[in-house]
Amino acid sequence: MTVDAEKVAVITGGCGGIGFAVAQALAARGGWQIHLIDIKEEDGNQAASSLPRATFHRANLLNYDELAAAFKAAFTAGGNNRLDFVFANAGTIEMPTRRVNPDSIEAPPPPDFTSLEVNLKGGINTVHLARHYLNLSPEKGSIVITSSSAGIWPAYWAPVYTASKFGLVGFMRTVAHIYKPEGIRVNALCPGAVRTPLMPPAAWECMPEDVFTPIELIGEIVLKMAEGKEVVDSKGVRVSPEELYGQSIVANGKNFYVQSGPEYCDDVLARTMESTKNQKEELD
Repeated sequence: MTVDAEKVAVITGGCGGIGFAVAQALAARGGWQIHLIDIKEEDGNQAASSLPRATFHRANLLNYDELAAAFKAAFTAGGNNRLDFVFANAGTIEMPTRRVNPDSIEAPPPPDFTSLEVNLKGGINTVHLARHYLNLSPEKGSIVITSSSAGIWPAYWAPVYTASKFGLVGFMRTVAHIYKPEGIRVNALCPGAVRTPLMPPAAWECMPEDVFTPIELIGEIVLKMAEGKEVVDSKGVRVSPEELYGQSIVANGKNFYVQSGPEYCDDVLARTMESTKNQKEELD
């Protein structure tokens, strides 16, 4: 495949963990220029240098101008002016907080909103820019958002992280509908336990060994979503390329499952929510 025919991928949080595993999977597939966006400059340069046709861009997801500059650089690299796949993956988790002097009448310290801002706001910034540059590209391509199994079920010790990941699933389901007529697929990856630097080793050791998902499986799942291929999950649920939008794929142990969203409680709720599709024109 010639350089001109190569596809272009942007991965946030790409210098380690799931982001780097997906970068490795793309590199092994061949035919991809890979752009890693991360805030960790030393790790990012090292990650990019270990992969063929990879470039690192330092940017803070919460600094819109920095992130926009990184997207523009990736889009224009080599004069190709194209973007085919965005993996909105960067994220963090809050550490448990303890009340300071619970007997005091003074207010406790404020909640730690870092994970909400990085995961949700940073993810929304990423998808917003992805839409713009995908629409300027020859093939409109795909967005995959890293949520979590905690975006569907609670992570009991991490309420703010859980809120951010639930928010990403809701955001994904909404923009998937909005972007589909533009030819852009949007789906979510919802991994369970994957050993990454997100938490210290001792925290992972609290979990049974058989629940962990091999990081290589994550790469395989994301590539299916990125390339718009048919997905058949571990229960035999089949999702055709035409249906592969607005889906959450849960990776759990050595299995993965398609979660299409909760069923409506009744016909009234179904008609209520479906009617929101028609409100935009009246609100513009």
